[in-house]
Amino acid sequence: MVRGFFKGIGAAMLACAVVLVGVNAWIVLSSKADIRTLDETATHAFPGGVDCIVVLGASVYADGSLSPILENRVDAAIELYNKGLAPAIIMSGDGREANYDEPGAMKDYAVSRGVPANDVYCDPGGYHTYDTMWRVSNVFGAESCMVVTQEYHLYRAVFDAHGVGMDATGVVSDEGTYENQFWYDVREWAGRMQDCGQVLIGAVPDNPGAAINL
Repeated sequence: MVRGFFKGIGAAMLACAVVLVGVNAWIVLSSKADIRTLDETATHAFPGGVDCIVVLGASVYADGSLSPILENRVDAAIELYNKGLAPAIIMSGDGREANYDEPGAMKDYAVSRGVPANDVYCDPGGYHTYDTMWRVSNVFGAESCMVVTQEYHLYRAVFDAHGVGMDATGVVSDEGTYENQFWYDVREWAGRMQDCGQVLIGAVPDNPGAAINL
């Protein structure tokens, strides 16, 4: 009986591992063809451009400055905007606290580097990657976008964007390697599992918000 119990536990663990690997492989492989480097965006055709550039939030320091990983994302978005590939940038992240506002800090950074303030929109409800993509589609009304983040995160972001009905291209913002990259990668595996479930059931975020016209 004990042996059968442990066999059952082993079989369950194996099944979980197969599902984990399968879902992650599906998300990566289904998104890979729509991911570009910054250099590739200069040569790849985007007829008419896209509706917006979406920047996914990350840590902001207490003084309001961007962490290196976030600064790289915003710098990449500014470059895409200056190439004329989209008329607007949506800064999406956690803006729930009065003393912590990722989108506001991201906008301030972009405006300080020459992007017109009227072309930068803040989405303070982007607590999670799926929430951001759902809101870009359903709140901001975008049908197409460029999503900017690091490559490890980009497969899920593009998958989510496709899952909510947008035509999406992911743009890699990596600048070398980052501290704690191993843990980012581990966390991403779990994030892909969660987002896959949300896409499959067509989840609606807790914070849908009122419509905003780009």
